[in-house]
Amino acid sequence: MGAVNRSKGERRRQARILRYWRAVEYFSPPKVDPVNPRKNLFAVRPNRPLPWEPGSELGRTRSPSKLVWQHTVYAGIFAIDKVRDVLLRAFRAPESEEDFDGRIGGDSALLCFTVNQDGLLIKDSATLSSCAWAVGQTLDPGPQHGQWLAGFDEYGTQLLQRLLDLGDGKIDVDPRPVAGSPSAPSALGPVAGLMSRLVVGAAKAGLGAAAGAVGGGPGPVAGALAAQVIEQVGGESIDAAASRFGDGTDGDGAASDGDTREESEGPPAEVGTKVLDVYDLAAVTRWVAEQLGVAAALRPDAIRIKSYQVSARHADEAGGDTFLNSFYADDLERVANVLGSGTAGTALRDYLRAEADLDAMNRFDVRRLPEVVLDGVQPSGMPLGRWPADSDKPLVLSQQFAVNRILTSLGQDEGRGLYAVNGPPGTGKTTMLRDLIAALVVQRAERLAALKRPEDAFAEKPRTWRTEETAGKTYPRTIHPLIPELTGFEIVIASSNNGAVENVTLEVPGARAIGDAWQGRADYLAGPASLALEEEAWGAIAARLGRRSNRSDFVQRFWWGEQAKGNGKPGPRPGPEASEERPLLGLQKMLQLQSDHLQGGQRSSFAPNTADAPDTNTDADTVAPLGRETWKQAVRRFTRARERVRKSAAERQAIADLLARLAGPDALLDELATRESGAHDTLLLLRREQQRIEGELADRRAALARRRNVMSAERTRLDLAHAAVRHGEEGVRTAEAELRIHDAGRPGRLRRLVSREPMRRWEAGRLPLEAAVMAADAFLAELESALATRHASLRSAQGSVDHAQAAITRTEIRLNTCDQARERQVATTAEAGRQVALRHREREEEQRSLAAARERWGDRVPGAEWSAALDDRNAMEIRERSAPWMDAEFAEARSELFLAALDLHRALLAGAPDRMRKNLQAVMDVVSGRAPSDLPAETVLAAWQLLFLVVPVVSTTFASVGRMFAPLGSEALGWLFVDEAGQAAPQEVVGALWRARRAVVVGDPLQLEPVVTLPWTGQRRLARHFEVDRRWAPAATSVQALADRLNPYGTWLRDHEGEDIWLGSPLRVHRRCDRLMFDVSNKIAYDGMMVYGVNRDQDDFVLAQRSVWWDVRALPGEEKWNPEEGRALEITLDRIRTRIDEAIRQEWLYSDEVSPGSAAGGDHAAEQKRRLNESVFVVSPFRDVVHGLGKVVGGSLTAKRYGTVHTTQGKEADIVILVLGTGAGQVGSRNWAAQKPNLLNVAVTRARRRLIVIGDLAAWSRHRYFKDLAQHELIHRWTPER
Repeated sequence: MGAVNRSKGERRRQARILRYWRAVEYFSPPKVDPVNPRKNLFAVRPNRPLPWEPGSELGRTRSPSKLVWQHTVYAGIFAIDKVRDVLLRAFRAPESEEDFDGRIGGDSALLCFTVNQDGLLIKDSATLSSCAWAVGQTLDPGPQHGQWLAGFDEYGTQLLQRLLDLGDGKIDVDPRPVAGSPSAPSALGPVAGLMSRLVVGAAKAGLGAAAGAVGGGPGPVAGALAAQVIEQVGGESIDAAASRFGDGTDGDGAASDGDTREESEGPPAEVGTKVLDVYDLAAVTRWVAEQLGVAAALRPDAIRIKSYQVSARHADEAGGDTFLNSFYADDLERVANVLGSGTAGTALRDYLRAEADLDAMNRFDVRRLPEVVLDGVQPSGMPLGRWPADSDKPLVLSQQFAVNRILTSLGQDEGRGLYAVNGPPGTGKTTMLRDLIAALVVQRAERLAALKRPEDAFAEKPRTWRTEETAGKTYPRTIHPLIPELTGFEIVIASSNNGAVENVTLEVPGARAIGDAWQGRADYLAGPASLALEEEAWGAIAARLGRRSNRSDFVQRFWWGEQAKGNGKPGPRPGPEASEERPLLGLQKMLQLQSDHLQGGQRSSFAPNTADAPDTNTDADTVAPLGRETWKQAVRRFTRARERVRKSAAERQAIADLLARLAGPDALLDELATRESGAHDTLLLLRREQQRIEGELADRRAALARRRNVMSAERTRLDLAHAAVRHGEEGVRTAEAELRIHDAGRPGRLRRLVSREPMRRWEAGRLPLEAAVMAADAFLAELESALATRHASLRSAQGSVDHAQAAITRTEIRLNTCDQARERQVATTAEAGRQVALRHREREEEQRSLAAARERWGDRVPGAEWSAALDDRNAMEIRERSAPWMDAEFAEARSELFLAALDLHRALLAGAPDRMRKNLQAVMDVVSGRAPSDLPAETVLAAWQLLFLVVPVVSTTFASVGRMFAPLGSEALGWLFVDEAGQAAPQEVVGALWRARRAVVVGDPLQLEPVVTLPWTGQRRLARHFEVDRRWAPAATSVQALADRLNPYGTWLRDHEGEDIWLGSPLRVHRRCDRLMFDVSNKIAYDGMMVYGVNRDQDDFVLAQRSVWWDVRALPGEEKWNPEEGRALEITLDRIRTRIDEAIRQEWLYSDEVSPGSAAGGDHAAEQKRRLNESVFVVSPFRDVVHGLGKVVGGSLTAKRYGTVHTTQGKEADIVILVLGTGAGQVGSRNWAAQKPNLLNVAVTRARRRLIVIGDLAAWSRHRYFKDLAQHELIHRWTPER
């Protein structure tokens, strides 16, 4: 029960984090750009024509053909810092926190909407600020109310109805002037200088005015509230609007399953009927401010209008410039509810794990444990597929380790979770992701190769719906979903900004993304890919999607084959689908022609799919744009390529195992040597024992001889004793005989009676005889006793001899046994010696095999650097720059397999063209947003899975995830790659992470950090309200930081505050910048973690001989822009331009081109400008400086080539010019730029070859990090004469 309670408590904690982030999103409104007439952003003022009114500045501007003006109105401009003030008052912030953040600059608006060139409201553009609403809710009923931030959509729907009625002229406006007439009581003064008000009681029509206000699928931000008006009050159906508003072009669809293509304008977008004027704008602004209750708190009393040109056919359609709210709030709430029910996926739950749960995690520091890294790049663990880069340019160690670990931990069917890769600038994040893409494509191809025929890839039961194409007509759509075995490989690349994701998805399909050796060989749907990319592409590997216009463009170009307007035809790719005589085809036409080829049809080869298209070719029966290779042939070729890779991997793994044995002690040799040594020792012991026994035997034999002598002596003595006994017996007999003789002469009784004398004499004579007998007996007894003693001595001597003989026998047996053992041990010792010698020969053979491998594969075989001490930096750098086991042959085989995998995917299209054409026609409806909004989530998922089958990777910003994948739920998609995650606020990834089974998070917290509008104190107060630890505040962390802590493989790095931070799986080899930029970055941000990997002549760069700090003294005052710095920039650009001009002239001198100065002079100028824009970035830490830069470089550089440092992350140029700015007294601004290494780190690492710094050397070099740059030996410090 305790575990269950803890689990529930953890889910509640995670849900609170998401709701906290949602609140932060509410109070972090997007900024509205400041007034800038040069950029067509105007302030609304009395007595000045609105941009759509006669007499306006735009009215005097002639529009290009087929373009018209649209205007986005930002009504109720308010200062964003006032939001913080409301929060601090509501949460009763202590006085010490009141000015903790200083002032947060920038403005936002209460609402925004778009009007067309005639001043008519485009109704589906109306958007109410959720921030303004949340501020009103904070004021009343307040944060303690149970429904504090609930009900925004419902409330906003009712509020925006007034705007829709106003647009239709159904509400009057009282245009009373500012002075001279009374006005209704209001907390808000003049708006745009006017006191006009809505006369709500005089409304001329009911809520029916809202009918048809919004097109289908408006999403959670732009027009979301107006969309609900439709749903609540009726009118034109959303489905009808969806078909009209599905994309930004006409005719995006096909009738009869796409067999023909009809173009039609369709019903017009819903616009108002009244031309809006300045009084209308002021009145609706006032009314919204008062209804929200924010008039006094926010003072939203200004209006701005941004004007821009759109295609005439989209004149009455809302563009993408009306977003005023969070892109993430809806997903955050949705996922919070899911978390509470316990159905969220592993990746998201891991992402939100508490710090306490991570304390016990076993971490492997890859800098301290290089053996762990080497083990992670073993040949047997290499992915089968590899990107078709040059075979001699494989991934370096840290890149390959990351790829292998990702696939090991997440790449199986049951794999779930998140892996973080830390990628400092120039360390090859995109290169690493490309190999990961290749590996996953090959994995799916292995599933495809198991199918007997292409049709087996699809489920038998189709999913169907009807899509409205034109004027209410509907057409059936059918898809056959993929079998489950082919799903889970979907790859979505997402980031917080368009630039980051486009870096990947625009680079990967391009012809320059593959190695020279593969040019002309690699071709996967190159025609449609080139159309989508608008330049030469090698393969349809990735598509830039996300916002609706991108998706529409993709459908139009990739599917329908529409050429990009004004960009010329992309260069044709080699292959059957394109040639000089034939235009590039969209995939729809290719499938149609392939079907004709299979069926022997006679359709036109290149006629567009429209009723009035000209017939340009009639050889369809000979055209197979997807190739003539059969399914079995493609499978066979893939299988052979896979076997080649596996064989190569096994061959190298054998050497890897051999190297591991040779690098350490040879256990077998050690064992054999031990056995041999033991055998020798045993033999020596046996020999010693034999010698001892032999000595013992000799001693025993000598002892036996001695004992035999003793026994012989005893026997002699016994004989003498026997003789003595015999003599004694004879004496006894003699004495007894004499006694008997004497006794025979005993006087008889008579004589005794006669006389006693005879008896007396007889008795006297008998006594000596008797004594003699007794003496003889005694002597005999002594002799017999001596004889017995002699017998005993003899027996003892005999026993001693017997014992000695037995001992000798035993010793002889032992000696014989020892001798036999010695003989056996001699054989054993000889065998052990032979085994040792054999192992030595084997070892020598292994050494020769290793030497042969080194000769064959060179430094791809790990060397002595892997056994060096950890503090040996040279060895470490050699390790990091190495690519263990990835020699050119192995790399080529893996790349070949990837291309064979793509060919297998193409063979699926070629083998089932009808089914795929119908499938993909339905898919394109889903992708472009034309499918019915009520399609089941399973159907939408099936459509996306089919797209990913054809195009493995799609990109999107986080902001578009919630709309693009709206119906999809938890773990619906296979893979999420997050790029530039260090720049992403933690809440931005939630919707994407929730929808993914596996996530790879790539970024760098030491580059640009997330930008959060809500100040830190406001975030802290909200965190306390939601009972969330402040470390989850968006200002305190990032997506990368939260992901890094989850990876057990990484390293500790000391940050600018001296704290150790854990970085997940770091990429370490920098291969972009020249030495100066690398050194500065590596020192100020990475504590020396990066390794330099650039191999080029650092001095050979004609556009700039060296990097320079151009010292321009700061001006007195508080102005950041210094015109003198502008002049220095102008001179610098002139010098670069001159050298570009010289290079062009030299090229023309040695070519057949028309020389400059002739009729081609215009081309020369265009080429000069193109090269200048390719070569140079101009950046500054400050927007005010960038504004000044625009005046200097506007004629030379495009807008994308200059900006703040924050706009350049993920980009690079040969030359970066860093214009520092700031006035002499603006120490605070310089402190801000130098508070962390991030900003300077990004600025310097954008420069590949040269860095030119323009600014006050003395002022800036006092500051941390900038001092390191100023003191570097490779930057030339130059101060012009003053």
